[in-house]
Amino acid sequence: MEVPALSTSSYRVEVSGWDAFENFFVEKTIVDWCQGEQREVRLCNALREGSVVFIRLLQPFARPDSFPIAYKALVVKKDARGMTRARLARLDPCVPRKDADRAAKHAPLVLHEPCTGVPL
Repeated sequence: MEVPALSTSSYRVEVSGWDAFENFFVEKTIVDWCQGEQREVRLCNALREGSVVFIRLLQPFARPDSFPIAYKALVVKKDARGMTRARLARLDPCVPRKDADRAAKHAPLVLHEPCTGVPL
């Protein structure tokens, strides 16, 4: 299987969390850095909007003890191949969840193609 070349805003990561069927999963994939703090991933596992997932960098420059960062799935879509594409926003541990949810509702999001245009 051929792995696509990564752009400067795409990174190999490990994503973990609970899928749409409430089963815990760990999956290696690529994350695309989008505008601001948003990220976009393509997963084999199904997610629900509002799900919390954890992303850990797998890049050579990442420290071996790198820790996962929590993200919330804002927009979740299935692509033509049945893969789950999710737009994620970093969860700030200092912001109460209701405030973060209110801010996310007002952010205009449309998920069509990957942010960088690089196929995952």
